[in-house]
Amino acid sequence: MESEPRKLDEETLDASIAEILNKEDLAPPPVIDNEPTRPEFPSLKSQEVLAAKPDTGRKSFLRQTWAQLSGAA
Repeated sequence: MESEPRKLDEETLDASIAEILNKEDLAPPPVIDNEPTRPEFPSLKSQEVLAAKPDTGRKSFLRQTWAQLSGAA
C-alpha cells in the first residue's frame, strides 16, 4: 500500500532552506579561547589573519616556484 505522491512545493522548500541558512549565519562562532595552552606548543595565528595579509615579494615567488616544481600548482 503506497500513499499517493504529493506535489513538491518548491517555494516553501526554498524558504525553509533560506531560513535555516540565515539562522546559521546569525549564530555566533564558538569561542575556543577557554582551552588551556601548553608551553611546549607554539601559539599559532588563525588562518583568517594569515589570509588577510597579502604575500608579495621573494617569498611568494619561491613558494609559487616550489609548488610548480612539486606539481601542486
